[in-house]
Amino acid sequence: MTIIILTGAPGIGKSTTVLRTARALKDRGLNVGGIVSREQRSNNIRIGFEFIDLMTNDKSVLASIAGNGPKIGKYFINLAGCRFAAERLSVAVKNSNVIICDEIGPMELKSREFTDSVKKLLDVDKKVIVILHQKIRHPLTEQFKKKSSLIIDLNLENRENVIQMLVNRLLLE
Repeated sequence: MTIIILTGAPGIGKSTTVLRTARALKDRGLNVGGIVSREQRSNNIRIGFEFIDLMTNDKSVLASIAGNGPKIGKYFINLAGCRFAAERLSVAVKNSNVIICDEIGPMELKSREFTDSVKKLLDVDKKVIVILHQKIRHPLTEQFKKKSSLIIDLNLENRENVIQMLVNRLLLE
């Protein structure tokens, strides 16, 4: 089992890094699954976030400024979207060599199904990359930190080199 954690300031490129890493690993024959979160924008204003399945490119809303459900800041959490992410992570556990979970943060942790699905990543005999929200303090994130073999704080200085470092490390392990 390999757990690699990626963290860093908002907008630094964590999701872009894992997307490019996933593409590079797929190009080398690995089966990569899991989920990535991406901002949704309208007229250059952030209106929410969506999950994207790395195997199928299917999408589901994580949170938006309109809706109902638990609220964090100005965003309503879409529990059905979190269920979508949990299901996609479960499929990745069964069918992938490398599992990516972007991200474990305050919004995602509002869903018990998502949280339960992510907990299973702690015990799979696979390679796992997890993005942790930079400021989150939660028992689950602490468990990931304890089990991780590498924690990378992405920043402007290292972000260009991180993709190749991740690919090299995951191909060797």
